[in-house]
Amino acid sequence: MKRQAVTLKDVARAANVSRSTASDALSGTGRMTDATRQAVLDAARRLSYRPNLVARGLRTGAVRSIGLHHLHAGDRFASDYFREFVTGALEGTQAHDYDLTLLSSNPQVPRNLIPRVDGVIIADPIADDLRARQLLEAGLPIVAGEHYPPGVPDSPIVVADHERALREILDHALDQGITHPAFIGPDANSGWGVLLRTTFLAWCQERGLPGTTRQSRFGNTDTDEHEAQVRQLLAAEPATDLLIASSEPIVRGALAALRHLGRTPGRDIMLACCGDSPTLAITSPAITAIDIHPRALGRECARLLIHMIEHQGQAPRQRTVVPAETHWRDSTTRHPTPGRTPR
Repeated sequence: MKRQAVTLKDVARAANVSRSTASDALSGTGRMTDATRQAVLDAARRLSYRPNLVARGLRTGAVRSIGLHHLHAGDRFASDYFREFVTGALEGTQAHDYDLTLLSSNPQVPRNLIPRVDGVIIADPIADDLRARQLLEAGLPIVAGEHYPPGVPDSPIVVADHERALREILDHALDQGITHPAFIGPDANSGWGVLLRTTFLAWCQERGLPGTTRQSRFGNTDTDEHEAQVRQLLAAEPATDLLIASSEPIVRGALAALRHLGRTPGRDIMLACCGDSPTLAITSPAITAIDIHPRALGRECARLLIHMIEHQGQAPRQRTVVPAETHWRDSTTRHPTPGRTPR
């Protein structure tokens, strides 16, 4: 015969408390003595009670699922960074028995309905993403993975320590004699791009060096377009001896441009990337890059968002920073200083 499911009423009867007290004890809410709460937990464990999540959701409005929004989520699965970020978010949700829902993401077409989730992670927020703005204005708990661009409503954010890592690469390059650094990265549509460019230009000003910058649309993976851009930069600024690219597609374009011009990264021009990938470690030469630990970033976004959901919107006032790590490779070994290692 089919065993009848244990109900909340059964647990309450076994613990000699009311049904509402049993519910509060099991959810970690309500005011009661520690002994009462423990009696309820012991009864639930003894009876092998499993809460009816559907009924709880109907009562509280919670579905124990968080959404993940990205500018072009489907396309981005080709990116090592995004796959790792999603994996980290899954680790974070699973640890708290939540589901992760990948939201539909056409940035130019508004949503018809707000998604049925308890909160949303917005990965890499972009200024002209209409759906991200809708989510931010919907009243849902929101955590962003990386910086918001100027003019976008904000929320608690989890970021990698880009500024420290970028300055580390610039200082290392200066130690080895560079005099004309350049940077290519996203425009003001990306908060991450704004941070990188601002950090680069501030460092150049502090060191009294000319700093050349060029803009690339966030998420642009067109290698040919980036190759043409690097050729134009080097034609206008032939003395450039350090090129920092924000992403791997820009690096691939830069390598093609440098081969065409007969310049060798690591020998007569240094090349570095603000995001690492397995490919950058096996190119010729291998490219120095910043590992921003996307899995840890996604995991921390999920942890923070679930904390906000379960504590009624409470969030840290300051941003949460995940350490970044620089992987030093052959593309930044020009003019090594005897006895000195990269910092």
